[in-house]
Amino acid sequence: MHCADDAARSTHPAMPLVDPAATVLARFGGSGPLARRLGLDRSAVHRWALPKSRGGSDGLIPARHHRRVLELASAEGIALTAADLVGAPRAADAPPEPGADDG
Repeated sequence: MHCADDAARSTHPAMPLVDPAATVLARFGGSGPLARRLGLDRSAVHRWALPKSRGGSDGLIPARHHRRVLELASAEGIALTAADLVGAPRAADAPPEPGADDG
């Protein structure tokens, strides 16, 4: 079974995937500020951006948090879509997302 990342890479080789955690953390100002807003431990949110080999989720945001993150972004005027949460492909010539800060 192929995951969505594999399917996107095979059908859009010129469109690298965006790391959802890096996108979200950058837009909320880092793992600390987002964790406070969500009522979660900062280390739990920080692990979203870590590779699985280091106890993280490989840049994926757990689905159970998607709705709350989108609601929070909307309430705070932060540009964020459902596609941002799942790593939708972006054009190869698009500028890179700013790095997420540890907050």
